[in-house]
Amino acid sequence: MPGQIGLIQATEALKLILGRGNPLIGRFLIYDALDAIFNVFTLEKNEKCPLCGADQVITDLADRNYRGQVLSCPA
Repeated sequence: MPGQIGLIQATEALKLILGRGNPLIGRFLIYDALDAIFNVFTLEKNEKCPLCGADQVITDLADRNYRGQVLSCPA
């Protein structure tokens, strides 16, 4: 299974590098290996999220304001 996921990742990288196709940006791909089924969901930003929302508080991986805290996007 790692080979299948790696192939999908490599294909996505080539789409971005070559500027062709329809990359999965803003979408979430789920692969069910037992039934060989792919599902794709469209994702939208949560404007209240401290990471991706309008008022971004977290700006990098070493943001000291959130170190050691459990983060969740408010619903």
